[in-house]
Amino acid sequence: MSEAGPAGAALTLKGVRIAARGAILVDRFDFSLEAGEAAALVGPPGCGKTRLLRLAAGLDRPEEGERHVAASRSGFVFQSGGLVRNITVEENLLLPLYYLGLGYPAARKRAVAALEDFGLSAVADQRPGELLNETRLLAQFARAAALDSDLLFLDEAFSQLSRPVAAQVEHWLKGEVGKGRLAVMMTGVERQAVPHIPTRIVELGGSGKPPPPKDLTVGVAP
Repeated sequence: MSEAGPAGAALTLKGVRIAARGAILVDRFDFSLEAGEAAALVGPPGCGKTRLLRLAAGLDRPEEGERHVAASRSGFVFQSGGLVRNITVEENLLLPLYYLGLGYPAARKRAVAALEDFGLSAVADQRPGELLNETRLLAQFARAAALDSDLLFLDEAFSQLSRPVAAQVEHWLKGEVGKGRLAVMMTGVERQAVPHIPTRIVELGGSGKPPPPKDLTVGVAP
């Protein structure tokens, strides 16, 4: 799949097909995400939304179709896992910054600031296995903030956050998207679980409904 897309689009999928156990879940899926835009794939379990999210992020490949991405610093918030278990939370934030080419002083400055912004300073020296799942999810958001991600993928992340924590993360996302600094693609079982950024809703059918998904182009009011 190509890594260069249309001008202005952070991410483009063209003619994507996803199948599982011989059944077509998604067929002829066309999707474009602009910089400073948020979109949610919404549908019941088994409809292919997580598979679509993973291939959009470059983690999986479709049976057919193309992926074009212009973003340079992508982040992914997984439902579970997503952190290296045998290093500390702070080291999990430092690791992608090293890959970005930052030296330790600059990388640690970013990591410490992100941990503080997300209220994670007290757990910076703990390992993921010592934390509650909500805290591990929050650490993934902090990692994306430290990396200064311009494209972020969220796999049903908000369904596992308490209301206060979800409100905190939503506020951060809304600010980053509103400034045009971040494009967000996420999944959710229902529209009510989608954060108020606002967000364009792309509705997917069940596993027995392979026609192209319906783009509702609905802005969720703040």
